[in-house]
Amino acid sequence: MIKQMKAALARITKTGLDTLQSGPRSIQGNTLNYMSVNTLDPSRLASAFAQADQGFITEQATLFELVEEQDPHIFSELAKRRRAVTGLGWKLEPPKDATQAEIDRTVELQDMLASIPRFEDAQYDLTDAIGKGFAALEIEWKTGSEWLPRSLNFLPQRNFQTDRDTAEIQLLKMGMPEPLREWGWVVHEHRAKSGYIEQASLFRVLAWTYAYKAYNIRDMQRFLEVYGLPLRLGKYPSGIGKTQRDELLRAVRNIGSDGAGVVPANMTIDFIQAAAKGNVDDFLNATAYWESKQSKAILGGELDGKTTSEARIMIYDKVRREILLHDVRQIQPTINNQLVRPIVLINGMFPENRMPKFVYDTEETVDQGKMVKVLNDGAAMGMEIDVEYAHQVTQIPRAKEGAKLLVAGSSKPAETPPATKPADAALVRLAVLAKEAKEADVTGIYAARLAALSAPHEEVLTQQIASIVAESGSFDEALDKIAALTATPSKEWVQNIAEGMTAANLAGRADIGGNINNGD
Repeated sequence: MIKQMKAALARITKTGLDTLQSGPRSIQGNTLNYMSVNTLDPSRLASAFAQADQGFITEQATLFELVEEQDPHIFSELAKRRRAVTGLGWKLEPPKDATQAEIDRTVELQDMLASIPRFEDAQYDLTDAIGKGFAALEIEWKTGSEWLPRSLNFLPQRNFQTDRDTAEIQLLKMGMPEPLREWGWVVHEHRAKSGYIEQASLFRVLAWTYAYKAYNIRDMQRFLEVYGLPLRLGKYPSGIGKTQRDELLRAVRNIGSDGAGVVPANMTIDFIQAAAKGNVDDFLNATAYWESKQSKAILGGELDGKTTSEARIMIYDKVRREILLHDVRQIQPTINNQLVRPIVLINGMFPENRMPKFVYDTEETVDQGKMVKVLNDGAAMGMEIDVEYAHQVTQIPRAKEGAKLLVAGSSKPAETPPATKPADAALVRLAVLAKEAKEADVTGIYAARLAALSAPHEEVLTQQIASIVAESGSFDEALDKIAALTATPSKEWVQNIAEGMTAANLAGRADIGGNINNGD
């Protein structure tokens, strides 16, 4: 293990992981043309996508970034999907058949991950790949006796390009591509659809909806500027030049926007009052149409509050969960391979084939009351239910060694663990029944209990007798087979009856003792 650690440290020292490959922010391209997205149209999108298909993704990534920033609906829906992942709890699972030493080191490694500054924010940064295809975080290592990321620094996608031959993501440094250093980056590739990484992003779909929606918004703005205003008609005498006509046109426009204008005395401006016609609903409906398509692309559907039903809500929640699991299954391998693995190998904590696994907790919350009832009913029917399974499905953890335990019929913890023998279990049930029944007839309670225990066995026996009668050739043959069948009842039935009789016997003794003490 020591040799492995030294070899790993020697290897990373040569690759220069103690310095940042991307350099300071001052040499990165941080300035965006924020006005450029206002003129986003299908032809410009097609040009950006064509460049990206050749590996030059800067223009495409810039457009994606601006669209997310300037479209509140896309930002909101995408943030819901991203927060669904980062809102999950996480843990490290020890390797299969782990020794106690491996379990202890797994706990140590989990504490190391949790101690990384802004680790939760780094996970959110990784989910940026859901919309943009990939997300890159450079690892700034804290060196010393123990190597651990000091920070995980996010770099915008516009600072990268993809290699046309290998499809590997490369860093653009001063305009020149560089391969990413091994163990120096966490690069998560997230595919919303099949294809090369520059073509598989969700924003390849969303950008089109943004462009078409932008047309409707611009048209609505123009409509609102002139809605309800009178028609302004400028008149000029014949024979004037183009310069004078342009001055009159500017004056007419200024009156519409500023309420003031200047024209020569030989020119006039007439106001023709027109009835206000038209409404803005058509523009809003068109915008709502594209936003519904965006919601479907990001979250798989939408709930508008008008046609929502319980069944539709259930389907919507099911689709949201499927999308969540899809996202989690893509992110987990990235964290394991590009973050957990370097920490483990650099610090010599585990062999590569025995590394713990980073997993998100995606288990759904269960209705514990209903699940406990199902387990109780199943046990009463004679089903063989593993206690470990019962703890798992009810999401009630097993008690630690030496912990105080609750027992049936008591809200106080028991000082000693409950017995597991059938006779002792019968005594516990007896105490519960006596507490609940108080002065009720204990005999009737036990009769009902024995009937419930015997019901499944009697049903099986009845079916077997019916089969014997159907298959027998004579009355005597049927009687012989039935006698042989009833002579050997099942072990479970015998045990249930024995437990019930033992508990009833003990209850009878307790009842007699109580009557004697009371002078009856």
